[in-house]
Amino acid sequence: MGETPSGVRVRGTTRGLAPGDDYDHFCDSLASVYVGVQPRRPALDRFDADFSLYRAGPTDIGVISTPGVNARRDRGSIARMPDDAVFINHSLKPWGLSQRGRTWDVAARSATVLENALPFDVLTDKRRRLDLVTVRIPRDQLAPRTLRELPSLGDRLARTPLGAQLGAQVGLLAHAAKADLTRVAASMSRSVIELLDAFAVDDPDPAAPVRADALRTYARSRLGDPHFDLAAMARAFGCTPRTIQNAFARDGDTFSGWLRAERLDRAREELGGAGRGRSLAAISRSSGFADTGTFHRAYRERFGTTPGADR
Repeated sequence: MGETPSGVRVRGTTRGLAPGDDYDHFCDSLASVYVGVQPRRPALDRFDADFSLYRAGPTDIGVISTPGVNARRDRGSIARMPDDAVFINHSLKPWGLSQRGRTWDVAARSATVLENALPFDVLTDKRRRLDLVTVRIPRDQLAPRTLRELPSLGDRLARTPLGAQLGAQVGLLAHAAKADLTRVAASMSRSVIELLDAFAVDDPDPAAPVRADALRTYARSRLGDPHFDLAAMARAFGCTPRTIQNAFARDGDTFSGWLRAERLDRAREELGGAGRGRSLAAISRSSGFADTGTFHRAYRERFGTTPGADR
């Protein structure tokens, strides 16, 4: 399946436009991602909004900051503009979502999913701005099991640490897109899809053990961060370090051993491919090693040779 190249699609603002024109410009600019989603026209004269749209791998990303107005996708809009994409929405502030006859209060820094083929309402606090990141996923990119589980995923994301875990991943993806790290954003977009697929097969019991496959999917998106370690993973998943260790132990592994092996495998892949023109120090840093000495020692221990010999 072909993909549009990653990168910036639209960056804009409505500030400085005439009242009325600002609202129309915002709706028109975002129509390709937020298909058929209509924010309410504010009672105030102005609609000061900032927005960016990005392409990242198989997904589109919308980053918006708007006045605190609700938004709706109704049956009339669905009939006029059919679209069956799945949205993951994430905000640093609390907000609300209503779909399938249910209403969820989404916590700050959490995330939830909605289906653009069904009516919904985005509910905001009118006293403050809405800052929202949306990942638009084509339906054919999700596993069949995930599509079947979509009706229950909203509840699971709202009442378990899964929502915060997904929100952390979406926040990192948005950061990569805004920094124009197109290759990183494309890779992370696929990690978001894999994470959602992993959640769909996970045990919905919030007391159930954390699954190592969900942990691995998230950790792979953080391999290049030298500060990412066991404690950071536990914070992201809202659990203790021992819980993480136990999840890996069930597969006969340790988190630290697995993480180092993944970082070294990434470094070796770069040495033999796209990273041929980069320095060893740069490859070491992008693989998550804080210093080259540690990288060289770990590389020799794992592969029995030096990084330079593998170029």
